Amino acid sequence: MPPHYRGMDGEQGTGVMGHGSGLELCYNPPNMETAAKVLIVGGMLNLSYGAITGLFLTSVRSRSAEAPRHLTLAHIGPFMQGPMLLGLSVATTLSDLAGGIETLAAWLLVAGSAGIAGGDTLHWLNETKDGFAERTIGFYLQAAGGTFTSLGIFIFLIGVLKGL
Repeated sequence: MPPHYRGMDGEQGTGVMGHGSGLELCYNPPNMETAAKVLIVGGMLNLSYGAITGLFLTSVRSRSAEAPRHLTLAHIGPFMQGPMLLGLSVATTLSDLAGGIETLAAWLLVAGSAGIAGGDTLHWLNETKDGFAERTIGFYLQAAGGTFTSLGIFIFLIGVLKGL
């Protein structure tokens, strides 16, 4: 589907936008699959959360030579998960699975990334030394997050391989 453009007079068209043509790009996503929308919103939320935790990390580092391990993880993790979710939104176009299954996979991925970030955040706030040894709520959030993420990726992998 070619990009859609809207001229200064409100007329819509398609094609290549030329310099000074008076056309502006107006991406119209109604045909975008629900799974892709879920992944894009989830990716943007992850990037936003990474930026917010970065503010806390900056504050801590301005007063100390070291930062808490779990704050660092709560900052870096969403910056890894966010681009993964944004990239996986492309998988929805390649996947040959039913829309409901793709949407389920997308929600599993978003929930998984939230569980991982939530676990790191709880570990930071509670000053947890070793979530594995202590079996904290953060540990169980991360375990669920890892499971959900793996399931979501596996579902999309099947869909993409089936769609090739």
